[in-house]
This record gives sequence, structure tokens and C-alpha cells, in this order.
Amino acid sequence: MGKPTAARALGIDALRGLAIIGMVFSGVFPHEAPWPGWMFHAQVGPPNFTYTPEVPGITWVDLVFPFFLFSMGAAFPLAMGKKLEQGQWAEVLLNVFKRGALLLFFAVVIRHLSWFGLQGPGWVNQLTSLLTFGCFFLVFMRFPKLGSGQATGLKIAGFALIAALLGAHLMFTDFTFDKSRNDIIIVVLANMAVFGSIIWIITRHNLLLRMGALAFFAAIRLTHDLEGSWTSVIWDFHPSVKWMYQFMFLKYLCIVLPGSVLGDLLVKYRSTDASAGAGVSRGWLGLVCFALLVTNLYGLYTRQIGLTLALDAALCAAGLWLLRKPLTVQEQLFQKLFGWGIFFLFLGLAFEPYEGGIKKDPSSYSFWFLTSGLGFSAYILCELLSQKLSQNLLWKSIIQSGQNPMVAYVAAGFLVSPLLALTHLSVGLEALRETNVYLGVVKTFVITGAVVAVTAFTTRKGWFWRT
Repeated sequence: MGKPTAARALGIDALRGLAIIGMVFSGVFPHEAPWPGWMFHAQVGPPNFTYTPEVPGITWVDLVFPFFLFSMGAAFPLAMGKKLEQGQWAEVLLNVFKRGALLLFFAVVIRHLSWFGLQGPGWVNQLTSLLTFGCFFLVFMRFPKLGSGQATGLKIAGFALIAALLGAHLMFTDFTFDKSRNDIIIVVLANMAVFGSIIWIITRHNLLLRMGALAFFAAIRLTHDLEGSWTSVIWDFHPSVKWMYQFMFLKYLCIVLPGSVLGDLLVKYRSTDASAGAGVSRGWLGLVCFALLVTNLYGLYTRQIGLTLALDAALCAAGLWLLRKPLTVQEQLFQKLFGWGIFFLFLGLAFEPYEGGIKKDPSSYSFWFLTSGLGFSAYILCELLSQKLSQNLLWKSIIQSGQNPMVAYVAAGFLVSPLLALTHLSVGLEALRETNVYLGVVKTFVITGAVVAVTAFTTRKGWFWRT
């Protein structure tokens, strides 16, 4: 596969890449009391790292998942718009449901064949994860140079090998299979891929109706616990499907659908001109967007709501002033995006006092809308950085990680960590942590760096995993 053209939305790839790398980094970061609370989820921090849902606030860790969801929504118009314009409705809808099914398969397999949860000897479990990682290439890669029959045969072989690995562990160890044991993040993504896509398809020419879908969800969420209400029936749908679908998963449409607005605007203002033009200072605009991210993370984590509101108002005014006279297509795009970001940011802040303050878990209206607003600013910042750092190896690797996120998501657990265990390098890394608690972060950087390197390599080779 060729390199992305100038028209490709590299800002979305970069935002998705930062999100997936953030997931990996936070997932392997040592849970040790000496580290500050903002290095963890706000509701699961030091000193005890116990889940405390009453604690309000967000940290940078709480942004990685919503930013991934936001970039997913932004990709809908880019991925499906052209085919819909050509009248290929059946193909698009088939691909939507196929994508959802493959993501559910992915969610179940990565929870069952991760070597951390297998019951066999350590080296057998580690080899199982490595083999599963290889099988994923057969299942999720596309093989354009092969005939359709050969490509289908490889996919069937991948599914069969995964089934064989599951069967072997069921037969020879105490391993059990339960479809309800799955990766909840991927299950949520599967639901967003299906419901988010369908809502976007229906409302792609009616933005008001799309926003109305969010109001409809909000109404059901607010009334579902009223005994005997019809909304409770919708909310508590048949328990047999709860392993793959729950109405409460649709709360993340409050992030995905605003992301689709970004995608719509990218299509409308698509341009091959990669420059930001002479009318707007890219440096100042990027600084404003970055400051919005920092302001809300700091202010909401430390619960300085008044300060956060004041600084947000000043920064938004500064951004609007910078974009007051757009001279290029891209500046017009940034002006629209910044305006949408302001709307969702302050909508989220308006909900902040509700349900005890903004929280990622259990997530709140404030969390969904505020992170959507910050998503617009984060995209602008990522797009500006992608133009400035187009030849920077590290930034290119971040973009490439965003272009192949499924590889990045499982590379740590299915490739890097089992290899570290098999080669006993993990023992040395663990010894560093025992020597000094702060040296435990070395393992975090080793694993995260290896994941980025592997994912960037597969992207450069054109080995994309696609659902």
C-alpha cells in the first residue's frame, strides 16, 4: 500500500495514534504509590489504587479512550461517504455489520488467549499468545495481490488455527470458555462501529437529526430506572445478549457522533493544500488548543471549576480571534471545528455539577461532551503538528500507529510481553523496579516503545489489520 497523500487526514491518524499509545503506556505503567495521581485514572489512583467512583475529576489517562472514540466517529464520512454517493448502500451496510462481528470476535479471543489468563505452563501460554498474534494477520489482513479464493482461504486458516488453540487449552488445561469474558473496550467499539455508523448513514445530510439522536439517548438514560416505564424495557434488553450489547454502551455515541461532525467537515473542506495559510498563526493556534487541554485537565482534576471556566472563556475568545478572518480552505475548516469544540466543551462544563462532577468511570454527561469538545482542539493541534513534523521519525511513528490501531492494541500483550518473558528479559526489568521504585518505568518505556516500533513497521510494510 502506498504512502498517504496530502489529502489524507493525518491529524485523525495522529490523534488515534496518540490515543492508542496512551492506552498502552497507561496500561503498563507501574501502579506504585510514589507516582502522582494524575498518572492514573482519576477514580483509581494512589495510594491504594482501589476504585472510588465518588471521586470527581479527570486525568490525561481518562482522555485516551474518548479521543479514540472521537477519531472513530470522524472516520465514518471518510470511509463510507464515497460509496454511499455511488449508491453502494448494500455493500456499506454489510461492511458495517461485518465490522461489528469481527470486533466482537477480536474482543473474545484477546481475553481468552492472552497468556496472562491461560492455565497451562508459562512457556506454553506465551507461545500461544505469539501464535495468536500471527493468526490475527491471517484473519484481519487484506491480500490484494492474491485471488479472492486464496485470500478467503488464508482467513479461514486463521480462524481455524485460533479455534485449534482454544480447543487445545480446553482439552489439556483447566481453561474454560465463556463468551461473556471479553475485552470490554473492543465490545464498546463494536457497538459504536455498528450503531454509530448506522446513525451517521441515516443522518449524513441532516445534522440536526443526528444531534437529536443524542437527546433521545439522554432521555432514555434519565428515565430508564422508573419502574414500569417503556424506557426501562429498552435499557434492560434481553440478558442473553448482554455479553455483546447493552443499551448503556450507547452513551459513547455522545463522543462518536460529535466526532462524525469533524469527519463531515473534513470532507466538505477537503484540500490538498497542507499549509495552514498566511492568515492564521499556526504556532499561536496550536498553543491555544494545547492550553485548552491542559487547563481542563488541571482545573477539573484539582476541582478549581471557577478558574477552569474563566481560562476556558479566555482561551476560546483567543482562538476565535485568531480564526476571525480565514484566508484558506484549511483555516475555514479550523474555524468551524473550533466553534464546534467550544459548543461541546461548555456543554460538558454545564453538566459538570450533575452526578457529583465529571467522571470517567462511571462516565457522566459532562465527561462525554467535554471530551468531545477537547477532541476538536486535539485534532487541530495534531493536524498542525503533522504539518510541522512531517519528516520527524517519532511523529511519523505515532501517525503510523494510528493507521494500524488493532496491531498496537494487542502487540504489548501478544508479542512484546511474551517475548520478554520467554527470553527472561522481563526478570531484569523487574529487578530494576525492585532496586528503585522509580526505575519500574523503564519497563513501561521498553514495552511502549516496542509496540510503537512494531506497529510502525507493519504499517510501512502495508500489513494493515482491517475489520
